[in-house]
Amino acid sequence: MWWRNLQLLVSFSCVVLMGGLFAPQAQALSLEQNLYRSALEALRQQRTGEAYALQARMGDYPLAPYVDYYDLYWQPQTARLAEVKQFMLRHPNSYLANRLERRYLHLLAQEQNWHAFLSLRPAKPNSVDLQCYYYRAKLAMGQRDLAFDGAAALWQHGDSRPGECDRLFAAWRDAGRLSDSRVWERQQLAYAAGNAALVKYLSGLYQSAGWQRLGNRVNQLQANPAKLFTLLPAGHEIRDRRLAELALQRWANQDALAALRVLPQAKQRYGLRPPAVASVEQAIARRLLLDRSDAQRRWLDSRMDKSWPAELLELRARVAIYESDWSAVNRTIALMPQEQQGQSRWRYWRGRAEQQAGHAGAARHQFELGRQERSYYGFLSAQQLGKPFSLQQAPLKRGLDWKSASRRWDALPRIEALLQLDETDLARAEWYYLMEQVSYEEKLQLGGLALTKGWHDLAVQASIRAEAWDVLELRFPTPMSQTFSQFAQARALEPSLLYALARQESALYPKAKSPVGATGLMQLMPATAKHTAKKWGYPQPRPQQLVEPALNIRLGSAYLRELLDQYQGNRVLATAAYNAGPGRVRQWRTESGMPMDAWVESIPYRETRNYVQNVLVYNVIYQQQLKRPLRFLTQGELTLRY
Repeated sequence: MWWRNLQLLVSFSCVVLMGGLFAPQAQALSLEQNLYRSALEALRQQRTGEAYALQARMGDYPLAPYVDYYDLYWQPQTARLAEVKQFMLRHPNSYLANRLERRYLHLLAQEQNWHAFLSLRPAKPNSVDLQCYYYRAKLAMGQRDLAFDGAAALWQHGDSRPGECDRLFAAWRDAGRLSDSRVWERQQLAYAAGNAALVKYLSGLYQSAGWQRLGNRVNQLQANPAKLFTLLPAGHEIRDRRLAELALQRWANQDALAALRVLPQAKQRYGLRPPAVASVEQAIARRLLLDRSDAQRRWLDSRMDKSWPAELLELRARVAIYESDWSAVNRTIALMPQEQQGQSRWRYWRGRAEQQAGHAGAARHQFELGRQERSYYGFLSAQQLGKPFSLQQAPLKRGLDWKSASRRWDALPRIEALLQLDETDLARAEWYYLMEQVSYEEKLQLGGLALTKGWHDLAVQASIRAEAWDVLELRFPTPMSQTFSQFAQARALEPSLLYALARQESALYPKAKSPVGATGLMQLMPATAKHTAKKWGYPQPRPQQLVEPALNIRLGSAYLRELLDQYQGNRVLATAAYNAGPGRVRQWRTESGMPMDAWVESIPYRETRNYVQNVLVYNVIYQQQLKRPLRFLTQGELTLRY
């Protein structure tokens, strides 16, 4: 959830502030910036009076409220609750007020000061942890039914719940509200989610002997569903039927053919109803399709109909494309919901199937319909017809000036001041929170304002949160144009391709960092950066240097050039390798030898499949942004056997 991301961001920023003032050099700071930094340092050393004296000298400096915020945040005390409420009144609907409220709600909950908790937060919070505290507060105030109804709703989930919920659930259970049937309902959810630890924990909550036996069976079948007939006696009880269905689904995921062999016996033994049988058959089909197994293909296709989930029909179509079984492609697409059939992806593949069947007119019709969409398959359809790409660009309406916007949203001056101090994590946290508070039109206005300020990554985030997919100016800005052009020219690359890769990798945020350590605009892994630097004769970069845009683009463009050279300039293969690694691309190619479009559709990793498609589309969009000729795929890329 977005607030958890913000919590991580602010925690990191606090560490930065308390660990040293490393952003701009001290001599480059303005008087107000120096006062602000000094005030935070005074707060860190608990010289509160000095901090507020420095704050008084800041005047209307936008970050002056952060002194109050950090004073209250770093030194939380129940006695300061009135100050917190005053701060929230002065800065309503702000990121600072939201973070401070969370901080004090947790403090009040730990102290079990439930009256104060509800006075600070009378309405139910959004996050699960605070909801559990909220219902504990309601329970302490005597509202048992409300509290226990809330506990029941929160408890019934297939995943583990936060530790903050433990005492609420204990009180709910001690009040006799946790029945064996409720435990069974949750154990089904946990089993379906594959949460073995939760399944085992829930097995110990049953009270009656009969339910305890069932719980033990559930736990054992979670570990080994192939023991179904041994562990679960024959019977037509509802819970037995449901457990048999869950075990067969899990068995199917482990050994689809074995599950298919025993399904008739299980159907008779447990009295499985048609919906349960269908769910097991679909689990078997899913495993066979994921494995690209042709075993039992006739059985699979005989069961497939319009009742199948859309994602399973899509998987069947993708296997048919991989096998060049064009009649199966057509049959499967015809079973999809009309909305899914109308997507440019499936318009394109129906056109390709008609093309392979020799139905040129029907193929052109599908391609014509498909090319209306700005997408990878829309562009493929247009290229099939030799017609222009549909870019569907909506204009960005400007007109919001900084002065009036700053008066309307006081977060804006704070964001600007934070960016000036290189506190980008906090600035982005403020921006994300602001985006949650404003309308669609206001998101676009603020995004346009971000562009004029040079906050390109924040402009992109505004377009994403507004879901303004057609406002290309906002979605695909061109920051650091001189740097991108310089390294594109040095590597004999299209600037549009370099932009497209950076846009896909980091949404143009220079300090982006993935959970596995990929860093910067082009999301370089430290090892890749070192290898590339050594090969090109550059100094070995330290991991923390990879957030520097020029260095990141220099090394990222060099690595992209290496990949393009490795694949004779083929951007399809190079972008797939940039995302998944050359080793995987080598493996996928030895398995196939397919046309380009079918190979991309058959990439096993959804992430890489989408990545390749996005980069190729973004390249065309950036060609337009840079006023270059629009070229999608070269003849060599189209005709190569992959």
